[in-house]
Amino acid sequence: MNVLLTSVGRRVKLIEYFVREWGSAGKIIAADCDPTAPALFAAHHRQIVPRIDDPAYVQTLEEICLRYDIKAVLSLIDPELGVLAAHAERFSRLGVQAVVSGLDAVNLCLDKKGTCDFLRAHGLPCVPTYTLEEARAALACGELTYPLLAKPRKGSASLGLVRMEKEAELAAFAHKKDELIVQPFLQAEEYGVDGYADLFTGELTTLFTRKKMRMRAGETDRSLAIRDERLTSLVTSLVSVLPLRGPFDIDCFLLGDQYAISEINPRFGGGYPHAHESGVNAVAALFRNLRKEASKPNIGDYEAGTIMLKYDQVMLVHSSRLTGEGM
Repeated sequence: MNVLLTSVGRRVKLIEYFVREWGSAGKIIAADCDPTAPALFAAHHRQIVPRIDDPAYVQTLEEICLRYDIKAVLSLIDPELGVLAAHAERFSRLGVQAVVSGLDAVNLCLDKKGTCDFLRAHGLPCVPTYTLEEARAALACGELTYPLLAKPRKGSASLGLVRMEKEAELAAFAHKKDELIVQPFLQAEEYGVDGYADLFTGELTTLFTRKKMRMRAGETDRSLAIRDERLTSLVTSLVSVLPLRGPFDIDCFLLGDQYAISEINPRFGGGYPHAHESGVNAVAALFRNLRKEASKPNIGDYEAGTIMLKYDQVMLVHSSRLTGEGM
């Protein structure tokens, strides 16, 4: 049962988890548009592909699926999730399962304003999120105060974040009114949730919660495992109204005595290794699903108090390997 992971980038540890979990049951094929992406060299085979916005991208993935008899494909970055979701039926005709939530859910999660509106409509606490016009109105009536945080409405990896201290800075973004959202600049503790929703039933199968201690390049660099029924209950309620499928990652802030959802990422998050190393194995849950088996629930079955410490490693590869494919 061979699996294709796309846009693998630096996610070496995650690829190693897949290789280890699959064992002799199949091969892990990694793909990326950058031939120097480190995670390419952790898989059984590697493939260099066009950028995800290239018209030939999906066809290239299809060719890889046929070449390696792929049974499932999943992406590790937000911008590609919509591509896989939109072409899920196309992959299905090849006998390939696109491991991704439905297109409506993916588009909702990518749209930060849409996410906030959805959460409010279902009575779930979230970080207040405004369009530029809404932010000005909220400032005028005292509902919102500086400092503020502007970010791309459909961005990812913490790219494009701008802190604003005064009206002139907000006004400077008027020409991007359809591209940006505004949120209060929160001085609050941030938390991450790693989970897995069964591909068939949508049932919450794994759940791991952690306090973020330090971030780097938009990913959790250090975190503390916690157990808090308030956070578990919030995520359980979310999954009951949002049809997520497969791995997901949720960012939250603790505002007073209440957790508020900031972002929902329907993919393996950058902090997932903390969950995996703690025995909350979403990779194994996916493996069972792909074998047409129900996932075994693992909610809160881990030790609180452990700290994940990420650090850099180094690998050397010969330049001749950067132009070839496979391993």
